[in-house]
Amino acid sequence: MQKKILLLPLCLLLLGVTALCGFVIDLSYRYAMPGKAAVSLEDAGEDPYINRAEYVQPTEPPTESPTEPETEPEQPYYMQLDMSTVASYHQSNPDVVGWIKISGTVINYPVMQNGDNEFYVTHSWDKKSSHAGAILADFRCRPERSDNTLLYGHNMGNGSMFHAIKNYKVASWGNSHQYIEFATLEHRYLYKVLSCNVLYGEAGAKFEYWNYVEMNRPEHRTFLTNIRNTATAWYGDDKHLPRDNQQKMLTLQTCNSGANDGMRCIVFAYCIGER
Repeated sequence: MQKKILLLPLCLLLLGVTALCGFVIDLSYRYAMPGKAAVSLEDAGEDPYINRAEYVQPTEPPTESPTEPETEPEQPYYMQLDMSTVASYHQSNPDVVGWIKISGTVINYPVMQNGDNEFYVTHSWDKKSSHAGAILADFRCRPERSDNTLLYGHNMGNGSMFHAIKNYKVASWGNSHQYIEFATLEHRYLYKVLSCNVLYGEAGAKFEYWNYVEMNRPEHRTFLTNIRNTATAWYGDDKHLPRDNQQKMLTLQTCNSGANDGMRCIVFAYCIGER
């Protein structure tokens, strides 16, 4: 009888220990061991044994973070100049060496060239006396071959000749008139505007842009650097400047119409294709 009484407390003790162990094991299972809910999606990686969708919890709609405004994709440009027009005018006057056109402006003129930079300042393309003159290529340039072709035109009060290139000083206008067509007797070239600069255009200028016609690579790089550093309105991509000595340049010049008669408005452009 005493043995049975002694066994009873022992049994009760064993049952208590067993229950306590079970409670600890249960706690360990529920709180100490990471369950599925503790696995983050980042940690899950591409483990095929984890159903990623199982852990996606509904969340509030994300708040939009400020981003750069999306730019419209650049539209293709279709050239309009016909070289037969150049040839026809050239037959009438051999000084016609090309044609320039800027869509959306009145600039749609033959380009003249002779042995100096004076005659077509006061004469039209058909050699008649004219205050408006004509669009003139610098006599030092060879439009088909020169690294940089300089074209001069008057800034006429009635909006004709090169008056419109002054609009490139306003970026919003320039961005919608990015392309310049230039045709010779042999090829058509498409140029893209790089910048508009207001510069002193006479001897003694810090940047004598008009003396960059034929250039080696270092000179070409200096030319581009000076253009960038003096730009009034910059349209280029600083990460992708025109390639040294591999892309022809076109320079348009007119008077800036200010208190200083020596100031010029210049548009620089680089060739992006030819046909």
